[in-house]
Amino acid sequence: MPKVLGVEIGASKIRICEVDYKVKNPKIYHTISIKTPEGVVNDGEVHVSEELISVMKNALTTNKIRTKQIVFSMNSAKIASREIVIPFVKENKIGDLIRANASDYFPVDLEQYEIGHTILGVIENEKGTKQYKALVLAAPKVNINSYYQLAAGMGCTVAALDYSGNSIYQIVRNHCENGVQMVVKVDENSTMVTIMENQAIVLQRTVAYGADDAVFAVMGMEEYGNPDYDTAVNLLRENRSMNEEVEKSLKYLVNGIARVMDYYSRNGGNTIDTAYLSGFGGDFAGLSELIAENVDIRLRSLAEMEGLQLEKYFKDQSYGEYLTCIGAAISPLGFLSQKEAGKKSFNLLPSQSDMEKISLIVLAGGILVAAVFIISSTLTYKIVQKENKQLESRITELEPVKSIYAQYLQQQYTYEKLTYFKNSTITPNEQLVAFIEEMETKMPTSLNVQSFSADLNGVNMSVTVKDKKEAAKLIQQFRTFESVGDVSVSSISDSGAVMTGEPLDEEPKVSFSVMVSYKGNETVQTEVSE
Repeated sequence: MPKVLGVEIGASKIRICEVDYKVKNPKIYHTISIKTPEGVVNDGEVHVSEELISVMKNALTTNKIRTKQIVFSMNSAKIASREIVIPFVKENKIGDLIRANASDYFPVDLEQYEIGHTILGVIENEKGTKQYKALVLAAPKVNINSYYQLAAGMGCTVAALDYSGNSIYQIVRNHCENGVQMVVKVDENSTMVTIMENQAIVLQRTVAYGADDAVFAVMGMEEYGNPDYDTAVNLLRENRSMNEEVEKSLKYLVNGIARVMDYYSRNGGNTIDTAYLSGFGGDFAGLSELIAENVDIRLRSLAEMEGLQLEKYFKDQSYGEYLTCIGAAISPLGFLSQKEAGKKSFNLLPSQSDMEKISLIVLAGGILVAAVFIISSTLTYKIVQKENKQLESRITELEPVKSIYAQYLQQQYTYEKLTYFKNSTITPNEQLVAFIEEMETKMPTSLNVQSFSADLNGVNMSVTVKDKKEAAKLIQQFRTFESVGDVSVSSISDSGAVMTGEPLDEEPKVSFSVMVSYKGNETVQTEVSE
């Protein structure tokens, strides 16, 4: 049975598994985890260096691994995905059909991308016609070629390229036959949430936060002696509960998972029956409880998934971070570089006896045609040679566009992340300053504020003015405030009306309570009775 190396190059760690290739329940022979050299990975693109090649070759040599076929599992925000429905054609025609219609799925320059796909299931329409539901992905060629370059430097060949989302799906799909299951895979810098119903993916989203935030928080703690990276990881796996600083570092990760689940439920998703936690941070002590507090569902270790039985290969070692490497070898998407995609073999030659008969005919016709070909080919060659020089010149002119486009994608990612940070800091109570400034310019001098309180929705005040006319004017002024959406009044009292005709110990006044709601937080306005 053929073996391959399932490889995932993460931001902090490179993980390698030697496993059986394209087997439903593959046997695991070796696992390796080594530190990723600095600056190697940039959003899925591998910067191949002598250091990286040397580190990976030495790791294979040290562990006496001689397998030369590699299946890489890629993860990048630049990889676009789309779920589609296609006709129920022969399996060997699916790839051609998808590539022929790729421009309809992805409105980008497909010359810069490679297309991969996986079949999610078979569905039937109202007329009983069968169709395929497929996941189609477009990966940048620059990312794909970097993996081929790395494999060549290691003296290996690429058996296939896979997407981490498909790698996770392949390893758990056969154990999610009925009901709705969710698998949360926490990596160093990102987290993938996959929701499946009856073995089919119904939602898969990536959250741009991972477990490294917690690792770096522990590395900065003096009580642990400012440990190095690996020691900090072990501390997070051993401690029974997370301290406040670690929980704070994981806030955005937990909120991101909660948003994905909220989106799923708001779009008609069925109730999730079971949820599993896996990945690099999957066995951090207390993480499942921390997530459960925010999403109201208990997350189990993936080791509890019935039928998976991976723990027998790992014993006391954490295997959650190797899931992608293992799943990539089961049924990869099969991205190919442009060079590899052009290698096709054909076996269309006739038998030996037929060739002998045909050769005489071909020989006679060939001699006659050869002269014509010699003349025409010379002219054609000169024309093609000229066109080739023009195209090479054009390629040189457009070369800077690749780096500009890569910078654009990086800036877009940074912008979206900063926008999320900004929106997370905005609260309705930020209008309080504008409200007080308007009071200073619009309120009458006779206004006396007895009490003042504010919350996220608005302001509550107890005030006094000299008479009802002044009170009515005051309320009307509140309703002109740019920061105010609603005004309601209650508990009106008039000391002048109580003691009419008799001398008063103090000046008459009108007292009442007023509740002001910020614009955007309006409630139904309470009627005011005099």
